[in-house]
This record gives sequence, structure tokens and C-alpha cells, in this order.
Amino acid sequence: MAKEKGKKLLIVESPTKARTLSKYLGRNFSVIASKGHIRDLPPNRFGVKIDEEGFKPSYVIMKEKRGVVDEIKKAAKEASEIYIGSDPDREGEAIAFHISHIIRRIKKPEDIKRVLFYEITREAVKEAIKNPTEIDLNKFNAQQARRILDRIVGYKISPLLWKSVRKGLSAGRVQTVALRFIVEREREIRAFKPETYYVVKAVFEKNGEKFTATLIKSPDGKKLQKIKDKDYAREILEILKKNSYVVKEFKTRDRKQSPPPPYKTSTLQQDASSRLGYPPKRTMKVAQELYEGVDLGGERKGLITYMRTDSLRISEKAIETIRKIIKENFGEELLPQRPRTFKSRGSSVQDAHEAIRPTGFEFPDTIRDHLTQEQFAVYNLIWKRAVASQARDAIFEVKKAVIENSGFQFKAEGEKLKFPGFYTITGESPRENPIPHLEPGEELKLVELKVEEKQTEPPKRYTEATLIKTLEAREIGRPSTYAPTISTLFERGYVEKEGKFLKPTELGELVSDILVPRFKEIFDYGFTAKMENELDKVELGELSWQELLREFYQRFKEEFERASEDIPNIKKENTEVLDEKCPLCGRPLVVRWGRYGKFIACSGYPECKYTRPLEQETVEGEKCPVCGKPMVIRKGRYGRFLACVDYPKCPGVKPISTGVKCPECGGDIVEKSNKRGQVFYACSNYPECKFTLAHKPVPVKCPECGYPLIMEVRRGKRFYYQCPSCKKTFSPKDIKVLL
Repeated sequence: MAKEKGKKLLIVESPTKARTLSKYLGRNFSVIASKGHIRDLPPNRFGVKIDEEGFKPSYVIMKEKRGVVDEIKKAAKEASEIYIGSDPDREGEAIAFHISHIIRRIKKPEDIKRVLFYEITREAVKEAIKNPTEIDLNKFNAQQARRILDRIVGYKISPLLWKSVRKGLSAGRVQTVALRFIVEREREIRAFKPETYYVVKAVFEKNGEKFTATLIKSPDGKKLQKIKDKDYAREILEILKKNSYVVKEFKTRDRKQSPPPPYKTSTLQQDASSRLGYPPKRTMKVAQELYEGVDLGGERKGLITYMRTDSLRISEKAIETIRKIIKENFGEELLPQRPRTFKSRGSSVQDAHEAIRPTGFEFPDTIRDHLTQEQFAVYNLIWKRAVASQARDAIFEVKKAVIENSGFQFKAEGEKLKFPGFYTITGESPRENPIPHLEPGEELKLVELKVEEKQTEPPKRYTEATLIKTLEAREIGRPSTYAPTISTLFERGYVEKEGKFLKPTELGELVSDILVPRFKEIFDYGFTAKMENELDKVELGELSWQELLREFYQRFKEEFERASEDIPNIKKENTEVLDEKCPLCGRPLVVRWGRYGKFIACSGYPECKYTRPLEQETVEGEKCPVCGKPMVIRKGRYGRFLACVDYPKCPGVKPISTGVKCPECGGDIVEKSNKRGQVFYACSNYPECKFTLAHKPVPVKCPECGYPLIMEVRRGKRFYYQCPSCKKTFSPKDIKVLL
């Protein structure tokens, strides 16, 4: 915080970034952080006035940022000059605009300057401070238009879901389209009917080297890669057994493989997902840390350029550095004659920044001790990709043979790495499938002739990486939107993971089925992509942001009004009436959606509040303490509990016991849940006894210290036991004999 009169003030959005920059700028500068946005549309009302004049947003200071705003005002009052250095993208420009808005009554406009940090290194920061600019109103207007678009969709459509399904659900302009991709792919998979086909293969040997060829043509030229008739495949086999195999044609050529370009946001997220298993949100968090600055043993430094970019361009200076690294560390033979350039797709807006690259090109292994495991993994990916992008092509020797028997033709293809090129830098080992050199006319030695039975396969579910690739290819969303979009799908319970693949939940399919048919244009792939391109035009100053919103709202309003009128039909379509009466009031029972999924409720709600789980799990041996009837497991606000089968008609409830006694007072250890839904275990005599455990107790004495119980600990796929007293851990095999 600026204390001395006359100091210059730099305002950034991140405390980490502030710490790094303060090291570079010295005593003449105070550096403070806004901690993200300080003004936004109001949280509890629509906040956009729509009339003939256009779309007027009503921005308010965010409740949690009032203290930060007071801090900024105080620091601005004492400063001689003010620099706003939020991120160099639309969101950063909006932060800069709103900071400027609250301090322009304190300072003259000429005292407020905008600075852009594309990399956070001493040299780049000082250069940016020397060359300040103005706030880019076109860029701010593009962000403002996006924010209002998203507010219109979210604030207007989400209540339709609340009224027809349940509260807490949400719709989103890009989110719902991403969900649509996942749901439609799932439907394709379900509708897919596998077909059986047969492939004829021959294994040959030459000079001790075996290779495989596949039957491709019959004597009359008919394609035979997929034979539908098994008997026909066997007939072919009998013919082939009678005659020899002769090489009809053999060709050798070189195939060049160019290195991939340096990373942009989407390709970094894709590679981190497929290679490291990191979800996009985690990747962006780690990349942000690398951009904002890491302590390298006494010196803080941003290790990568700005990580939200669609550009593939690298500066001439960076290319010179990379070429020097390749020459000195990997050999001159890996250096192409001329530097490589990569062309970005899309508008010039998307090429405004550089690609993601290291700032100082520190070798990953030399700074490994200063980085977390995640930081090292992501930096290593970025470093290798950027450096390899300027290396020579890899060269493969490709061999192709056509082999004939009785007019039937087989094809064999082989590939062998001849020159590794950029693979030397990435450390990858490309797949090879070498075949020996053959001569036309030579007869081959057959080792094996076989028919393989195969089936056509359905399309694969999306992974996070392939979903991002699809969204980008269809020009839906932008780099900054992919990670939060996918995270929201998980948070809302619309999507779940099965292995590494994304699978829509029943709720996700329901939401998609309600929204997509009723908002055919708003959630259309082409229309969503068009809106992204229109936002780019706003940023370039080629389109008015009000005009963009007018065009969108005209179409939206028509669909929204029709959907609003259809709410009774939506509820009817998605309400399952059971052949069972409510035990409290006698009205029909129905299946409804709630916070924890489907449940059975009285159709007379809210007058009658009878509910029960869709599937009741009766607990053997447990009787209701009130009426003596069986008890079932129910889920409530604070987790699972036992309730009378006639609950709430009968109020009998009790906690779920683990069957293990409390080592401190002898009470039962029961299952509990906190406000965040996290399960823990506690003594039933609480609050007199405050004994608790983080993990499920097991009635086995600790083999190490003799404590009367141990805990069953599950960490993802890992499973082991631990003593809560001596903290010693045991494998399942160690404990199995004691159970």
C-alpha cells in the first residue's frame, strides 16, 4: 500500500503478480492487487436495463471487494501517477476499466495509465512501464457484451429449469452447447449397432524379420478390407493356401513430419489433459502461477508468457533464443535453415498476443527444485513444445508393398524413423512398424494365414481434451471460457467422468432435452460460433456492442416467451406419476428431482410434504425406536441417517452406526456429515464425548501400538489402513488376516 506522498502506484489483479512486480519496480512504486474484478452486475437482480436506447448495465461494487476498493482509493489519492496492469485480455481490460472508473474522481485522466504485461520479467516489465497505453474501450465493450449475453441467458433461462425441474440448476450460452455435444454423443453411442466383419491377414518372413500384410482386393478388383460373410472369408483362405505369394510392387519414400506449433491455450489444456491427466481448470491455475512469478532462489520471475491466447506467433527475439538453444544443446543438424512461422486461425484479435512460451527459456531440470511437481510438469510441456517448434522435421522411411496370390492382393506398409528431428527435443518415441526391403517378383515365405473377426466400434465419448478440441474447431467459446465451462458442467451435476471420458448424467440429459429443442437458435452450434465472431468484431471496432446485443435479444426473446408458456407441459413431461397413494394424505405419489437426485414426493406439495428416497435401503436388524417398524437409510441436508419406513408420519430417526465402540467412553461411533457434505465419524454421546475420526473405523487393534481401532482410508483409487493414534499405515493384505 502506498504510504509515501509522490510514489507511483501500480494496480494489478493478483497478489502473486503484485509480489513479483514489486521486486522489479523498486521503492518508487507501490504495487497492490484488486484480487480480480471489483465491480460486476448485481448478484440478486438482472441488472441490465433493456429499452429503445439499448442495454444499460448497472454495475455495483462487489460486496467482498469493498475493503479492497477503499484500499485502492486511499493508495490512488497518495500516488503521483497510477498504472493499471491487469491481464492483457478482455477480462483484464474490464478490470482496468472498473478500477479507472472508481479512481477517476480522485485523479485526473492523464494521471491514469494502462500497462500491458505479456510476460513478467524485469526487462519486459520496465519496457511496459515506459510505454503505457490507454484503456482499450473496444476490448472492454467486447467483454461487456459477453457479460450481458451470459447474464441474459443465465438469468432468464435458469429460472425455467427451477420451475420445471428443481432449484440450483443453470443454463449458459456456451455451457449448454458444450453439454449438448456430450449428450448427443452419448445418444449416438446408445443408438450404435455393431456389425461383425472379417479381415484376412498373412504373416511373412524375410531374413528372420516378420511382417504382416492385409488382404485388400479380389481378382475382380472388389475391396476386401471388411468382409461381411465369414464363409466367404474362409473360401478365400482355401484358395490362398494353394498358391505362392509374390511381390507385385514395392516402393520406398521419405515422409517428413513437421513439429507442432507452440502452445496456445486450447492445445495446452488438451495436452495437459491427455499427457498429465490434468483437468483444464487445474492446468490454467498452474499456468497462472508460472506466468505471475515463481521464486527461483531469491529472485521472483514469471516463467511463461501470458497463458490465455489463441496465437501461434513467437517474437523474433524469442526465436533467436530458441535457435541458439537448439544449436548449442542439441546440435546444428537439428536447426532448419530458416526460422519457422505459424499462422493462427481466426481474426487478428486472436493473434494479438504471442503463443505460450518460456520467458527466459530456463532449462526445466535446472529450476526443478524451485517448482512444485505440477508447475514443473506444465513448464516442461511448454518448454519442450516451444523449443521443438523451431527444430527440423523428423524424417520417416516409408515402405509399401503389394503382394499377390491367385489374383488376390495384400498390402503391407511399414514406417521407420530415419532422422529424429524435433523428437530429440520433445523426448517422444514415435510408433514404428518396420518391414524388410522387398524386390518385385520375389516369392515370400508364408508363416501364418488367418481370418480375424472384428466389430465396428461406436464413436468414443469426449474426454476433456477432445471436447475442447471440438469446441475450438467449431469456434464455440474462447480460451478463457473452456476451463470454467467444463468445471460448471461437473459442479451442476450434468456430467460425470467414467475413466477419462465425459458421460452425461440423467440430470444433464434432462436439462439438454428441455433447453435445446425450445431454444433451437440460441443453443445452435452455428449461432453460438457466430456470436463469438461478432464479439471479435466488437473488439476490433467493426461492430457496436449494442447492435450485437440487439440482434441476439430479438431472437432470444421470441424463443424465451414460447418456452415460458410451455412450463406446464415441461413439468408434465418430466413428472412420473406412480400407482401409489401418499400415506399422509392419500393423493398420488410422483417422482421429482431434488438436490440429491430423484426422490418420491406427494403430488400435493407444498400442502403435503411427504417424501422418501426413490430406492429405500432397509437396514437389517434396525427397528424404529418409536414404533418398532423397519428402518431405512435416508439422505438429508447433513448426510445419511436412519429413518422409520413410515417417516415423516413416524418421526423415528437415528444416526447410522459403524458397529465400532468409542475408545474414550464406550458409546457407538456413528456416521456424520458436515455442512459441506463431507463424511466423518463421531461418538454418539456428543457433546459430552467429543471423539471424532476423519475416516471409517474398523474394529481391529493396531498391530503397532495396540490402539483399539484403526481407520479405513481411501484416496481416489488408493486404499489402506491407518492407526489414528500412532499414525502407522498398513496395507489391506496386512489387515486382512486380522479382520
